[in-house]
Amino acid sequence: MQPQTKERQTPSQYTVSNSLVNYYLTIMFSFFPLFLTEQYAHARTDKYWFYLIATGLLVVSVGITMLISRKEATRKGEKTALILPLSLTDIFMLCFLGLAVISTLLSEHRAEAFLGTGGRNNGLLLLMVYTLMYFIITRNYVQKDYVFLVYLAVSSIIALLTVLNFFYIDPLHMLSGYDEATVADFGSTLGNKNIIAAFMCLFLPAAFMLFVTSSNKLVRIVAGIAIGFAYTGLLCADSTSDILGLLVIVPVMAIFSARSYEFLKRYLLGLTILFASGKLLLLFANAVGDHNKGFEFMQRFLIYSPFTYVPIALCGLLYLFMLLIGRNGTPRYPAKAVQIILTVLFIIGILAAVGAFVYFSFIDKKSDIGDFKKLLRFDDYWGTHRGFMWRVSLEEFSKFNPLRILFGTGPDTVYYVLEPHFAELSERFGDSSTDCAHNEFINYLLTQGVLGLAAYLGLMVTAIARGLKTAKRNPIVLAFLCPVICYLVQSTVNLYNPIVTPTLFIFLSLTEAMNRNESIQIRSE
Repeated sequence: MQPQTKERQTPSQYTVSNSLVNYYLTIMFSFFPLFLTEQYAHARTDKYWFYLIATGLLVVSVGITMLISRKEATRKGEKTALILPLSLTDIFMLCFLGLAVISTLLSEHRAEAFLGTGGRNNGLLLLMVYTLMYFIITRNYVQKDYVFLVYLAVSSIIALLTVLNFFYIDPLHMLSGYDEATVADFGSTLGNKNIIAAFMCLFLPAAFMLFVTSSNKLVRIVAGIAIGFAYTGLLCADSTSDILGLLVIVPVMAIFSARSYEFLKRYLLGLTILFASGKLLLLFANAVGDHNKGFEFMQRFLIYSPFTYVPIALCGLLYLFMLLIGRNGTPRYPAKAVQIILTVLFIIGILAAVGAFVYFSFIDKKSDIGDFKKLLRFDDYWGTHRGFMWRVSLEEFSKFNPLRILFGTGPDTVYYVLEPHFAELSERFGDSSTDCAHNEFINYLLTQGVLGLAAYLGLMVTAIARGLKTAKRNPIVLAFLCPVICYLVQSTVNLYNPIVTPTLFIFLSLTEAMNRNESIQIRSE
């Protein structure tokens, strides 16, 4: 039987709390990414305070509503619970916060650890707000398609601005008055290219899986258009992190889509749209004289190489073939076998990539591998000197005492850990300082210790595992789950920030909300 997306609540069960959560999501998917007070001058603090205020209002309003509802239910003799029962993902979320509290109390820089002022504002305060938002959303979310449409539309606008800015077209005058280096590195209403890349690594899989799984035809149409914007925006973000996320999430989405004939057919059409939009970007580049900020190796290949016409033709023909043989009804389709084959091919691809990386980084360090050197040969200069950041970060971690190994130096305090290396950083790479290790997992390891990192990984892994189980009955959860996976992949060379990371925790919360709703539905059947 073809799985279908459906809402699990009837209209009569749609409460004030449900409405408030969806209004909040609409605001966060629309005004939040667009909000700036003065171009890029205060982008991070602008969005930081927007998120804190918006989420604070959500917590207060929904909290009051939930208490009133519980009081009314108790008066009628009905048994209700505000938070309980707790899932394994809920427990990891509470552990992540609890360990961050301990880390802050043990920190030598408590004020900075609480507010995150020594780094990217990802201090204990922001982690507390993430946790409150998580529990509000997971207990009150009910799917409404207008939220998806707003997200797709506004994110497409941001992607379009990214493309235009990359070709020095600045309709909002965002880049006016900035120096050449800032103009080259910044775009849309988000900030530098790494932040834009993280945003696109959430947007692209969300749009793609809404196109694949939604039962609403309008959502699928808008999502199909959004795939093109997301992919061109991702290419013009021009960051290694988004390419890494793309290379992993495209096959992962194929494995998920292979669960049904209809989903796989839509996946092939979505992939055709994706690669074809790269060629539309090439036409646009030619139309404006190809005056742009300069593409990196992989982005340039995906746009300019004639070989990329092959996946367009192949995916398009396969889609038409499936459309033809399915015109008289869904044919017999070996879903399990197809998923197994795709999974095996994906694992082989991962092992091959890791093998090539290890070989050219540690065995054959001299062979000329051209532009692939940027990806496959690890040294201090790898990934815009991320290699150096990772090496010295792990060296400093090895010097930690047992308490620091367990709990870290305090949330978002990497600046103080890496401070002894600033002179070398300046001498070799021209950067006077840094407040991050350019790897989210290493950052959590340094700042919140082994236990904090383990709690963060447990939070993500359990939500994903539960989401895969939920997807068997309600596949729309894949539109929330895939962005989480893609974000985690790109975060191996990127970092959390209050511009994009709040959206990660929103998608995580939506994934767990769907998991929770499905569990309730199963128990009621």
